[in-house]
Amino acid sequence: MSTAPERSAHPFHMWDGIQAIPAALSAVDAAGPDVEAVAAMVAAEARVDLVGCGTSYFAGLAIGHALQAAAAMPATAHNAFEYAAWPPPAAARGALVALSHTGTTPDVVSAVAEHRAAGRPAIALTDVADSPLAAACDGALVGPGGLEPALPKTRSYATALQRGFALALAVARRSGRGAPALAAALDDAGDLAAAVTRETEAQVRQLAEDFAGAPRIVVVGGGPELATANEAALKITEAAGMHADAWQVEEAAHGTWASTAPGELAIVIAPEGRGTGHARRIARGMAAAGAAVWTLGASVDGADAHTALPEVDELAMPLFSVLPLYAFAYHLALVRGRNPDVMGTDDDRYREARGIMRLALPTAVAA
Repeated sequence: MSTAPERSAHPFHMWDGIQAIPAALSAVDAAGPDVEAVAAMVAAEARVDLVGCGTSYFAGLAIGHALQAAAAMPATAHNAFEYAAWPPPAAARGALVALSHTGTTPDVVSAVAEHRAAGRPAIALTDVADSPLAAACDGALVGPGGLEPALPKTRSYATALQRGFALALAVARRSGRGAPALAAALDDAGDLAAAVTRETEAQVRQLAEDFAGAPRIVVVGGGPELATANEAALKITEAAGMHADAWQVEEAAHGTWASTAPGELAIVIAPEGRGTGHARRIARGMAAAGAAVWTLGASVDGADAHTALPEVDELAMPLFSVLPLYAFAYHLALVRGRNPDVMGTDDDRYREARGIMRLALPTAVAA
């Protein structure tokens, strides 16, 4: 097995976060007592809502699919501000799963307060055990590794997915349901993630060289892979400072393609499953419109690049499809001469902009 490059070759925290994902996935106990405890709360309710912002919201999208498909639990993901400001009627609420890496995102904590005021339970998925979010909830699933130092988060997204998928499996077991393919993927997640990271590294480095000057990159996905499309587009923007959009796979056919120009890159996430035919159609269409096309999962005739993905249940695929896209975003930043860790805040304009726009509660709850 090849080893990760030396720290001197990759002196950035984002690289460390990507390389830490396999071990972090292996460290998550998918059937541990914390999972079972929060699953009991969720299983007692009629439905689940999931809230988060940015990367955490995207994780909620994928986890919601797992809850519905594996546990037959109605589930909807919301941006946390939208849920806090325009919550569903109290009678329509069930359990709330609130996601925040730091546990300090004000809108996520506000959504929990709004939800619990109606007497319904809330569960935190966070990486900080003594955070305001964990303190505000009835239970928490805390990820391994603590806070990530890079502003673009990677490792914590992957482990949030795994904790959410583990929750879906535990809820399913309580109702006598099984999801053996999803369970098998979680059991092997660390090894599979290591293989994907290792086997795609050379390809994504070359693709970054090829497309660092692209005027736009679009990432297309459907079902659980809409989460991956959103997360990949965000990381390309955060790390490399490039114009990147995420398109839902069928919405891509309804006008978004009309601004496609030569030199753009369309990344189409196409695992084998319910959305494969849609993804192949969009890939062919984007090629016809003049974009270069990179497919992940199913191969498509005429694509400029293809990356194979592991043969796992499509519910679990977001754990693995995001990995080459994280590395791609990282290498794009290097080719473009950017520090991938800081989201452009080494420029005074962007540092000021982030300070104005991004709010956070105190990092930890006072003892």
